[in-house]
Amino acid sequence: MELWKISQKVSELSDVIPYYFFSLVSSCLSLSTVLVVFSLGTWGVIGIIVISFYVVIPYLLFAVPVQVLFNKHPKKFSLIYFCLYIFFSLPAVFIYSSVLNFDFSMDILTTKNFYAISLSAALFFWFWDSVFLQKKKLSIIKRDRLNGPFQHYFFSKFTISLAFSNVTPSMILLFFRTAVPK
Repeated sequence: MELWKISQKVSELSDVIPYYFFSLVSSCLSLSTVLVVFSLGTWGVIGIIVISFYVVIPYLLFAVPVQVLFNKHPKKFSLIYFCLYIFFSLPAVFIYSSVLNFDFSMDILTTKNFYAISLSAALFFWFWDSVFLQKKKLSIIKRDRLNGPFQHYFFSKFTISLAFSNVTPSMILLFFRTAVPK
């Protein structure tokens, strides 16, 4: 593979990594908050922090690879993506709870908590994924297509959104990429 292609892929990935991080952190905090609240709040804020560190492992192993796959064809709040997150959440919660409890029996599948945790883990990850990542990405558009009439369109779109204070990080990156001459 040529060096400029590798550099281009790394550049595209580095634009998206903060959004993956925000999605992951928000999902972990949301799930751990719900788990603490439904355990009658006996853990408090310390419980949210501790459970977040436990929850990040299955999210990283099971949900983030699926998220990367979905991010190739972004769709905001897609029910198909939600169903697939539930599908991958069930074995993730089963394996993780089996490893933590040192109990590899199938008894866990008969509890309501297993399904509630699986569903809520998928719901939170799907929601934050849709908020942070599943949108049309202007920053992935190649520089070749931004020359000429497209450059004026994106510049005017950026200034209009500045006037209404609705600026996203991808729009700022796009502005600097198109405004700086080659």
